Amino acid sequence: MLKKPKNERRFDDRHPGTGLHCRMEGFEFEVLDVSLGGMKVPVPEGHRAWKGEVVRFELDSLHWPEMRTAKGSAEVRAVVGDWMALQFVRPSYDLMKMVSRHVATLLWGDRPYGY
Repeated sequence: MLKKPKNERRFDDRHPGTGLHCRMEGFEFEVLDVSLGGMKVPVPEGHRAWKGEVVRFELDSLHWPEMRTAKGSAEVRAVVGDWMALQFVRPSYDLMKMVSRHVATLLWGDRPYGY
């Protein structure tokens, strides 16, 4: 088992965001990675973001197109070069359902048991 670094705040494992499409502040892009606690997304060209800012977003899944769009808000926790780390703020049921299905699909295949 890998030991986490002392400064690691993350409780949940990161997973590739391939297949999660995000709309935020007029920009559209694919999520870089996602966990139950948040996601990493590209900083749109020409857009400025800063730590502590709260942003609203919409998330769609290409793996689960029948799911309704998950809306949410997130706090910018870090801005590093061309990406930013977002922590979900009071995530909705729809958002947690989408993220958990996405992660389950990556771990157990196209249609994991229970979904």
